[in-house]
Amino acid sequence: MAAGFSPPLLEEIRSRVDMVELVGQFVNLKRAGENWKGLCPFHIEKTPSFTVHPKKGIFHCFGCGAGGDAFSFLMRQDRLAFPEAVRLLAQRAGVELPSERRPEAADGKLEALRQLMARATEFYTEALWGAGGDKARRYLEGRGVDPEVARRFGLGWAPEGWDHLLTFMRGHSVAEEALAQAGLVLPRQTGSGFYDRFRGRLLFPIRDGQGRVVAFGGRALGPEEPKYLNSPETPLYVKGQTLYALDLAKGAMRERNRAVVVEGYLDCLMAHQHGFTETVAALGTAFTPAQLALLQRHADEIVAVFDADAAGQKAAARLEELTGEAADIRSLGWSVARTGGFVRAGHYPVKVAVLPEGHDPDSLLRALGAEAFRSRLDAARSILSFVMAQALAEEDLASSRGRATAHARVALILSKVPGAEEATALARQAARELGVDATQLWIEAQQLGRARLAQGRGERAPGRAALPTVSAAGPPPSLAERDLLALLLGVAEARSALLPGIEEEDIAHPGLRRLLEALRGAPDSPAEALMAMLESDGERGLLASLLLEERQWPDLQQQISQLQRRYEIRRRKKRIRLVTQAIVEAQATGDPSLPQLETELGRLQREAQEVRELSLAPAAGQPAPGRPASAPGSMTP
Repeated sequence: MAAGFSPPLLEEIRSRVDMVELVGQFVNLKRAGENWKGLCPFHIEKTPSFTVHPKKGIFHCFGCGAGGDAFSFLMRQDRLAFPEAVRLLAQRAGVELPSERRPEAADGKLEALRQLMARATEFYTEALWGAGGDKARRYLEGRGVDPEVARRFGLGWAPEGWDHLLTFMRGHSVAEEALAQAGLVLPRQTGSGFYDRFRGRLLFPIRDGQGRVVAFGGRALGPEEPKYLNSPETPLYVKGQTLYALDLAKGAMRERNRAVVVEGYLDCLMAHQHGFTETVAALGTAFTPAQLALLQRHADEIVAVFDADAAGQKAAARLEELTGEAADIRSLGWSVARTGGFVRAGHYPVKVAVLPEGHDPDSLLRALGAEAFRSRLDAARSILSFVMAQALAEEDLASSRGRATAHARVALILSKVPGAEEATALARQAARELGVDATQLWIEAQQLGRARLAQGRGERAPGRAALPTVSAAGPPPSLAERDLLALLLGVAEARSALLPGIEEEDIAHPGLRRLLEALRGAPDSPAEALMAMLESDGERGLLASLLLEERQWPDLQQQISQLQRRYEIRRRKKRIRLVTQAIVEAQATGDPSLPQLETELGRLQREAQEVRELSLAPAAGQPAPGRPASAPGSMTP
């Protein structure tokens, strides 16, 4: 996996990267002794099993088996090729890479698109702040957007005209097909050629978690339709897996342990301008599991802000749709928890904040200030309570038909609540408005819940697309082989003594066999440095799990001696088998070398017996071979 980078260079980058700081950009980590723990970003879990060891510079999830170093974390997190992860971490660590190295073909296409988007961003930004951007600047001034905030968010201006960007890119030898792949130009309806997708629009760059522009949202400044025009999905950009301003907000999310989600670009800008820097925008879509997973990595609480007008109610209805059918919840991999939040196989609180009539976040902040917005956030309700209140408000409770419909909707909502305490409180609240018995309502909800579970039993929840398995091929390794590799990785003396006598075929497990091969290739390197020599996620996860085991090796010299004898016996047995087979063949063919082979066989048998007798005679006061006084490092022969 080193891909042309020298081991010393990779080790220098690795040594300079703070793993807690790096992983902490994506995972809400908490200290656990000398390690840090959090919910795994690579699979669905309720209890944190994701561990970062800062001294060794590695991570490992005891739930899904993912593991590795800073390079492999960034590769999995941002779906990067190894060379690209090296470049990003080298830039982060201030390490200069050899200038002659060219991008690999595997990552060259994506990198070329990113460079293209960066160049387009520069063009649009210069257009906004140049002489031709006065119309867009006046618009921003009229909307109260501070120039410093506009620059922080990288706003730009797409000049009016058909080919301004196209002409600029041609001057930099950028192919039209590449611009089309990036979603920046469109093919002409008649004739050949392309034209700019964004024309006469204020542009909002959409960036990934690393702050790289992957798409644009463009707002018309006049009566043009559509009002907002967004980039299409591209190899860099998938709308439901991205959040606007996440790169700017994730630090504040971790500090405040809260994420605020609004609907519009300007809503998000104004929230940041007024101090709510934990705010992101959902890019005009309902929350997707991928977006909620992004937020969960940085905060324990999410507040979704909705307008009080019809659009806000419609957006809130999208959340109700997520709680509408058991099959829908299974397909999304989310459910509603006892505190009213969405969860992924566990608890994740989501609240709903509704703004005053006639206001969105932008207008509320400009008209009434930060305190008015803060009060709405503080008054946010759990999504279950909100959805139930919506269900009751939308039905005519004065009519028997309306009460029956509301009764059924409330029972369905309550059937999603696993916690009796929360369900009881909600049932009492609904029962008062419906004029029914709370106990009976709760019983009906339980019956619905059991029916839903029975209907879905045996079906796997697809949820978010699963990452490839990280376990190495084949069955789990034996304890003896795992202990051996842990000893070789952790004790330099054991490496020098044992590696010459151990062959790859002595290790049955393919993942451990690959670790042994890598270790043999770099016996003097730190064990963590082997990550760059491993090709698969499974191998890196296996190495990380071994390195996280804080082993003690009592009677180290005795264990090394026992293992040396064990593998010496194996070698001699192998040689005995080969010589025996040669003797049989020599007898059949009348080979004149038969006496020499018989002599060698006898010698090997005597030597093997001597070694075996030594292995069965422990030193006085020592435990039997393979059974040291302390179990943690024990290896049975």
